[in-house]
Amino acid sequence: MRARIETEAFGDASNQAIFMVSGWAMPKEVMRSFALRLSERFYVVVANLPGISLDEQWISRSRIGPNYDIDALSEQLIDVAPKESWWIGWSLGGMVSAYVAARRSSCVTGLITLSSSPSFIKREGWDNAMSVEDFDTFASLVDQSPEEGLKRFVMLQAKGADNERALVKQLQAFLPVKTLSRPALIGGLRLLKGLDVRREWSLLDRPNLHILGGKDVLVSNKSFEQQADVNPLQHCVVLSNCAHQSFLEDEEACVRHIENFIDANNP
Repeated sequence: MRARIETEAFGDASNQAIFMVSGWAMPKEVMRSFALRLSERFYVVVANLPGISLDEQWISRSRIGPNYDIDALSEQLIDVAPKESWWIGWSLGGMVSAYVAARRSSCVTGLITLSSSPSFIKREGWDNAMSVEDFDTFASLVDQSPEEGLKRFVMLQAKGADNERALVKQLQAFLPVKTLSRPALIGGLRLLKGLDVRREWSLLDRPNLHILGGKDVLVSNKSFEQQADVNPLQHCVVLSNCAHQSFLEDEEACVRHIENFIDANNP
């Protein structure tokens, strides 16, 4: 049966494994340079979220619609992840990875998130996040004009970055324009709005590192002040010079923090 998740692997399969999950609407290629850098020491498998791909043949061969039910998505990712791997998730990919790490901890050696938080939108007791009204406005734009929605998303990702214009251009080159899937975009937004993994975050029994951007306008690093004492295995790092994609903006710092954390927490 055809795998529902598209992946790409880098490095020596005999090395310790990392499983990397990309974010909403962004294909795995945006993380390729980062994955290649980590593959100097690790075996790295990078995964797309369902229905997101730059490969026209992959999309055309797919006979199954993108499934963004959190439990079904978790099982699909577990199915393609290397056994005994560290999970690294970016943005929505980090939220999903946290859910898996808490509920299927036997499948995860440790968790690392990039520009991710337990809840993307404001909820009771969770104020440092996007308002529901702003989120719904953006979701309506994506529904009415996916191309315009993705352009807006790229601008928000890069906003505040030191090299904002160059970063926008770089991110635009990764947009899946020819393989655009409205069901995947809408399904991902529905999951992003509904997912609240604060409880899972507190229950994590694996070492977990969270790397945030000090200039990120999508995920506030202040939100982790509310999470500071919820998990004894938790460690947070704020890269003050970065916006929403620290692995592109300061790849070396991200790699250094990840390698040091894995080395310090190996079983």
